[in-house]
Amino acid sequence: MKRRIETTTNRKEYHVLFLKEEFPPYWDEGVNLYPRYRSGYKNPHKQIFSYQVRMYKTWKHNRTTQWKNS
Repeated sequence: MKRRIETTTNRKEYHVLFLKEEFPPYWDEGVNLYPRYRSGYKNPHKQIFSYQVRMYKTWKHNRTTQWKNS
């Protein structure tokens, strides 16, 4: 069975897969990416951290409720 890293021809994808394989995140680091990678689906090219999602949601909430002038 071939590893996914051996089947890629794209340099950027190879680099990302290599880094994930060589240096996997530790379970206690708490790294959560949004949206999650789902096998069998088209996945986005950019993933952001969960704290960035939380920052956007609080900004959006404050923009619509607290800091309105009208």
